[in-house]
Amino acid sequence: MRRLLGWMVAGLFTAVVSEAAFVTVPLGDGANASLMDEVADDQKGGFIDQGPNDLHLLPSGLQTINGIPLKLGSSKSTDEKACIVLGGPKRPYLGKKSSVSLAKPARGEFLYLFHGATMVSTSEKDKNPIIGTVRVTYKSGKTMEKHVRLGRDIGDWSSPRSYRNAVRSWTIYNKVSQVSLFLSGIPLEQGQEVVAVSLEQGAGTWIVAGMTIGDRRILRPILPDLKLERKYDVPPKFDKPLPVYPAGSRPKNIILVLGDGMGHGALDLADLYLKKDTKSDGLVIKQMPFAGYCTTFSATADVTDSAASGTAYATGHKTYNTAVALDMEKKPLDSIATIAHEAGMSVGIMTDDPLYGATPAVFYAHAETRGDTAKIMLDASQSDFEILLGYANKNWLLPKEQGGWRKDGKELLSGMLARGFTLVEDVDAFVNAPKDKRVIGLMKDQSMAEEGCFGPLAKAAIERLSQNQKGFFLMFESCDPDHGNHANSPEKSIYGTVKADWAAWAAISYSLAHDGDTLVLVTADHETGGVRAIRSPATGKVTPFFEATSHTSAPVATHAFGRGAERFEGRIDNTDIPRIFAECLGLQLR
Repeated sequence: MRRLLGWMVAGLFTAVVSEAAFVTVPLGDGANASLMDEVADDQKGGFIDQGPNDLHLLPSGLQTINGIPLKLGSSKSTDEKACIVLGGPKRPYLGKKSSVSLAKPARGEFLYLFHGATMVSTSEKDKNPIIGTVRVTYKSGKTMEKHVRLGRDIGDWSSPRSYRNAVRSWTIYNKVSQVSLFLSGIPLEQGQEVVAVSLEQGAGTWIVAGMTIGDRRILRPILPDLKLERKYDVPPKFDKPLPVYPAGSRPKNIILVLGDGMGHGALDLADLYLKKDTKSDGLVIKQMPFAGYCTTFSATADVTDSAASGTAYATGHKTYNTAVALDMEKKPLDSIATIAHEAGMSVGIMTDDPLYGATPAVFYAHAETRGDTAKIMLDASQSDFEILLGYANKNWLLPKEQGGWRKDGKELLSGMLARGFTLVEDVDAFVNAPKDKRVIGLMKDQSMAEEGCFGPLAKAAIERLSQNQKGFFLMFESCDPDHGNHANSPEKSIYGTVKADWAAWAAISYSLAHDGDTLVLVTADHETGGVRAIRSPATGKVTPFFEATSHTSAPVATHAFGRGAERFEGRIDNTDIPRIFAECLGLQLR
């Protein structure tokens, strides 16, 4: 009993010492940036000026991250300063210096920085450049300086790695990319009390979200969870091999199924796992008779983003990263969907991402940056496509005085309803919507959470669009392969790939029943995560591997079925996709 009491007292003492061993340092007046941004490249403040590629999902208040308590700010608008951003050469209009004063002098072994770097030139990254300088001022008047180097004391916020003095301690998918922050310890002079910490910019953009002074702690990096245990709802198999239709024959309709970030590795991972653990024949996609691969580079980079690649496969033109259906001179480009609609065909654009996401947006909107959500939703509201369906909520269609987010005061939803749209907010409502109405789908959270829902969704969309005797064009996107690969989550990647497989199954089933009159193409806008999968010949166990949390330059797969499918065999570029579509339909790209 005495020994037990001693352990309890020792445990309590340890907890008290641990709590007392840290002093959180609120950024206070040193904070010069919001955690969120609304419009990219407007130079009006708001994090690092990359639009929604921001830190608005960072938890606020007192947080313990990797055993270190941190006082983190919050931002509900771009005007609310909650972090420090020092711009560097690529963002010279952002801050260059910042100083944080402590409310009371504090002692400790280390100054812990919760931070990350970005926008470091490719030529500089391998040289471990100085991202910034930390200057600590002590109560005695003494000062000390420490250079913060990339790859030693800080990591690029898109990197999944940890470094000698930069431990990856927090990560999240912010709806644009997987971003991370690192904890680094700056040694302090013993016996000295810190009264201020100053930061000065270096070779890149430096993001500092929190500071704490405290004792030495062993920091452990985030490790990816690579287990595969989930069971998936998979499409039924076809009774016999899919047929091949005569070369050169033309389809009446086109269905494009896009798995965001769904490269060869993501398809292989899902296919191998399904064959082993669901006892199925694997992906329907892999059973399509024609296969090839597609390059995805943009006009400005080997590694594209979804906006530039989307513009390529929607319009046939390369453009700069972040551009939504604009050319290099920022002039509007018409998508294959718009041209098909002008020719009298019905058009549907469907996604389980927001309607302002880059992939759906390139078919009906034009914006200088994918972060200009207000412009994208304005364009969406003016579209006359038969189906627009995604997760964008009503706030982007309503002005602020009606509880919405539009600064321009425009009320867009009533205009759409007045023009003959019907509003749906879940799968059942879409399936049962009046067939003579166009549909605006603003789907509620979790309304498309089950992978199997893509089957009835796609089937209902095809039935609706196929009423038009002139034919139809349907784009169906699954965004979760990208989310899963950014997060190095194999289960999320497989889940998103299975959703795409359900859409492909519905499309192929319709085409089979109509003598192949519908060309079905399954591809991706880019590869994400550098994912690979290996299956043990002895045990059948599938093991996933990830090489990155970002997009890569790897070509993506193309799988095709129906009349015209042979044209997607072998190597193509993403700009070839709409050109082949246009030729198949007898249309002309502009």
